Amino acid sequence: MRVTWHKSRFWCENTECPQASFAETGLLAGRRAGVSAHARTVLGHLVGDWLVPVSRVAAGVGVAWHTVHDAFAGVAAQAGIVVTDTTAADGGAGDTKPDPAEQQAALGAEATVAGADPVAAGADQPARPQRSVGGGVLPPVAVLGIDDHRRGKPLYHRDPTSGAWVADADRWQTVFVDSAGGHGLLGQVEGRAGLDAAAWLAAQDPAWRAGITHVTIDMSSVYKSMVTTSGLLPSATLIVDAFHVVQLANTMVSDVRRRVTFEHYGRRGRATDPEYTIKNLLVRGKERLSDRARHKLLCALADLGEGGRQIGAAWRAKELLRAVIGLSPNQTGVATTGHRLRQAFETFFTFCGTIGATVPEIMTLAQTISVWRTEIARGVLTGHSNAAAEGVNRLVKLVYRGAFGFTNVTHQQRRSRYTASRSTRPEWLHTVNTNRHQM
Repeated sequence: MRVTWHKSRFWCENTECPQASFAETGLLAGRRAGVSAHARTVLGHLVGDWLVPVSRVAAGVGVAWHTVHDAFAGVAAQAGIVVTDTTAADGGAGDTKPDPAEQQAALGAEATVAGADPVAAGADQPARPQRSVGGGVLPPVAVLGIDDHRRGKPLYHRDPTSGAWVADADRWQTVFVDSAGGHGLLGQVEGRAGLDAAAWLAAQDPAWRAGITHVTIDMSSVYKSMVTTSGLLPSATLIVDAFHVVQLANTMVSDVRRRVTFEHYGRRGRATDPEYTIKNLLVRGKERLSDRARHKLLCALADLGEGGRQIGAAWRAKELLRAVIGLSPNQTGVATTGHRLRQAFETFFTFCGTIGATVPEIMTLAQTISVWRTEIARGVLTGHSNAAAEGVNRLVKLVYRGAFGFTNVTHQQRRSRYTASRSTRPEWLHTVNTNRHQM
């Protein structure tokens, strides 16, 4: 039902009154309001909680786009979600001012890792605002997940004084997620350099940062150096997500298969090539292969000769690495021991150093796993993973597609934080019951 309220306008006859005229107001609608207060709340929740695009809500209700978006911004502000500038003098995200000493320590650590590369060191970051989303008091977090995703294309403007191009918006975003407590997206900052992540952490309460015991990441050296050398997370130990370890092993198998195909035929693989017909079997878990699929895989590798031997060695190395990850309590249901984990690592590295030594891709994989061995072992022993951050990234990208892309970083970060933390506001996630009680 649509209700239209024709407001009355009153005129003041007092010539000394600064307000010559004013419209009728009340609890239903505020001053200069085009819709009622309750309608604005409903519009905001439709956008934030039910993931309806702003344009669809505006077209269905018959109001302007900005009216619906302002309604959502009001609902988000009531939930404590605001977008701030972490480089501004007012103190960055939320109401807590970052410690200049901590930011300087993070800057020094980042420059040490990046070396002489000014881009990797984040030297260009002060040229643009580092917008971040936060607000309110963050819940206690024991396992913090850090990940990145691409939000679109970068935006630039030309400096009228120097004539140089200055970055307005970075194409990458860094997200901070509660990996174990179920609080969803905790914050988001523009950029994926170490300085960007350190700026968001430095703006948080030191007591909150001290309560973080583990940090889960993928195999990103930038985030690793930020966590281990910045001093912002004094009680945290680093964990590498097991999914990315297995993904790296599957990529290695595919690289060996493509190289063998090109060396044998001088071209890319085709559907009729024997090694191409088993490409899906090579990246499937050994325990998930049927007897028929296993027979097909082994026969195809035997027919390929030396190329088949290299592909088979890569597949075997991948399975030995999966055996290391398989010791995680997420897979077995019980905690493993350090002795079993060391044995599994020793079996993998022994195979790579003997049978797999003639395959360069296997040696590269072994070197990478050796660099991240401590962090991988922590993930297997504790069972912590970065799955929550990956799920948040998927939900954030769903919001991007529903809005047909964002050109405004502030709008994008506000929508992402609100949507990815809906589980903390279950009062608007109820289902509508249309069945009436029969008397």
